[in-house]
Amino acid sequence: MVSQEIGSQLIDVHGDHAVTPVTPAERRSTLDVALVAAGFCICMSGLFTGAAMAAGLNLRQAVLATIVGNLILALYGGLLGAAGAREGVGTAMLSRHSFGRKGSMVIGAVLAITMLGWYSVQVGFFGMTINAMFSNGGFITAPKVAALWGGVLMMITAYYGYKGLSVLSKIAIPAIIVTSIIGIGAAVTQSGGWSRLLAVEPPSEMSISAGIVLAVGSFAAGASAQADITRYAKSSSAAWIATIFGFVVANTFVIIAGSITNLATGSGDLPSAMLSLGLGFPALIVLIAGQWTTNDNNLYTSSLGLSNIFKAKKSRIVLLGGSLATLIGVAGLADYFVSWLILLGVTIPPMAGIIIVDYWIVKKGQYHYGPGTQYSDVYWPAFVAWLLASLVGYYATIGIASLTSLVLGGVFYLAIHYAVKAAKISGAIGSTIEDETGF
Repeated sequence: MVSQEIGSQLIDVHGDHAVTPVTPAERRSTLDVALVAAGFCICMSGLFTGAAMAAGLNLRQAVLATIVGNLILALYGGLLGAAGAREGVGTAMLSRHSFGRKGSMVIGAVLAITMLGWYSVQVGFFGMTINAMFSNGGFITAPKVAALWGGVLMMITAYYGYKGLSVLSKIAIPAIIVTSIIGIGAAVTQSGGWSRLLAVEPPSEMSISAGIVLAVGSFAAGASAQADITRYAKSSSAAWIATIFGFVVANTFVIIAGSITNLATGSGDLPSAMLSLGLGFPALIVLIAGQWTTNDNNLYTSSLGLSNIFKAKKSRIVLLGGSLATLIGVAGLADYFVSWLILLGVTIPPMAGIIIVDYWIVKKGQYHYGPGTQYSDVYWPAFVAWLLASLVGYYATIGIASLTSLVLGGVFYLAIHYAVKAAKISGAIGSTIEDETGF
């Protein structure tokens, strides 16, 4: 952070309270935070998750699996989000107390790399989808050109920080919901109505638990960054409401939309289905708004992670990171990173589990920030627990890998933390006292 203290008031000049707590006066309404949380969840990948469910589950089973999966996401996202709201800080800053001040830089780097990577993937995917839907659109819809202007669009709102996310979400979320309902209704009508859809049996078998795995896996990493959004909530209860709305309502809606569209048209690609039904403009709204509200959050989260490492204005970090990620997406290089990003997706949840346990159980909700706050440089029990949980989650062949690693991260952390304490061994390596710049 680049901040200054004038009198007794800490002034954030880094931008968007990247590494200073959000002040009470700057907190947002519950609806405002809920819409931003919903925008983060509503994206094209959720539609394809629903389509994958439709291949092995009937509609009733898909709805059940989706709701249960999103309740799981809301539970651990809510625990992290409530902590962020209480303290007014994002995930990277929360990790200063559990992982140490320098250790939190590792957390910030992992979040930044993951979210920038997905930003690149989504930019490239956006360009290809625009071209597939509007193949006769000429130069502007060519894959690389569409990826470029799409990446720039998504960068704009992230540049303006939470205010930018809020403005876009207030416009985009109602538009996405209305146009999606129109598209779903048209597809269902053309396919013969709801009774036919409810009677459709999937071509292959999938267990309900496998469907839950798909739902949780669709946003496991995103839920771990929930504090980045809810730090602007006025209370922990408001953070819970926003998180539940984002996952149980918005993410459930988009996954089920993918299942319904797949059952009705044979494809989970809702915008393409809408286009084939003559709904070109609504299809464009769903595609652009859905990708935009998610990808600007990806860039926003990555910029907060990097702000915890570098003393630079957050807006500059957004521009540099977003430009690089956009170029990678335009060049088509992001596809080579997907397996690496999936690996990171397994390693991020245990980090969230450690923060949750440290905040709510070990420290009992007592975190402090600001000049004079003392942190360990590195708290090694957290890193050992993180490594062990990630390995188990990655190699586990049963259950939900991301959820397994999340729970084990917290369990291992508690065990190692109290074992170190009982043995009277110091878990801290070095120490840092926060100065007036937040570093």
